Amino acid sequence: MPIPVVCIGNITLGGAGKTPTVIFLANYFKKNNIKAHVVSRGYGGAFRDIVCVDPRTHSANQVGDEPLLISQHAKVWVSKKKREGVLEAYKAGAELVLLDDGHQNFSIAKDVNILVFDAEVNLKNENIFPLGNLRENPRLAIDRADFLISIGNSISNKNLRGTIFQNDNQKIIDGKFVPNIIPKLKNRKLVAFCGIGRPEKFFSMLRELNLEIIKEYSFPDHHFYSSRQLTKISNIATKNNALVVTTEKDFVKIPITFKKNIYPIDIKLHLSKNEKVLSGLKKLVT
Repeated sequence: MPIPVVCIGNITLGGAGKTPTVIFLANYFKKNNIKAHVVSRGYGGAFRDIVCVDPRTHSANQVGDEPLLISQHAKVWVSKKKREGVLEAYKAGAELVLLDDGHQNFSIAKDVNILVFDAEVNLKNENIFPLGNLRENPRLAIDRADFLISIGNSISNKNLRGTIFQNDNQKIIDGKFVPNIIPKLKNRKLVAFCGIGRPEKFFSMLRELNLEIIKEYSFPDHHFYSSRQLTKISNIATKNNALVVTTEKDFVKIPITFKKNIYPIDIKLHLSKNEKVLSGLKKLVT
């Protein structure tokens, strides 16, 4: 490719934390005045041609929920063919491309491969799809990676190091999600819903913050909500004098008429050894 390509991927079918990692890196490059564009397949979107996502006019139905969310932080190209998406980004002035997903895509060369893991998932108990949740053999995927980001608490990160990562210490970077809870949500009853790879991860995070969750609603990953579903959730909250919360990824799919009564939880990724991965990425364009 004519510009450096940094691939952020995973080896499970969802829920590892790939999208927050892309957003973290996009914001890093923006702060350092590096023009980094994101290329995504746009899972769940209707567009078949290459399109530059405009968060002001595009909907999640058109471009997919993850590209729409990421477009709030960087220029995003939705392209079913990764190579064509990278070339469009290059023509538009990108100095570097963040490839959202694609560790299992061998059609283009990548300069840096980053694999993201949910530290709470025991990969030893997983099988390759369709028998399980794995995209490929973990060992093969890890061998191709330059960095391994393990996202979880200190205990789960440590446990993961002792399993499949035991010979890869130089590649590992521990990470954790840090939610920003606005004061209005504290000391209130909450109704929580989401449609992500591992919904229980979102709910347990809220409970660990000692928030009072009175009802949880789980939906499939990339789920598009009907007015009936959102009305049901809103009515439950109203009857119990509760507020409704969801993830930012889900929030971008919600119609404007419902948004005013739903609160997205802002989650940031924190890495233990930022400089290890970030200095390496910066060298690609400086």
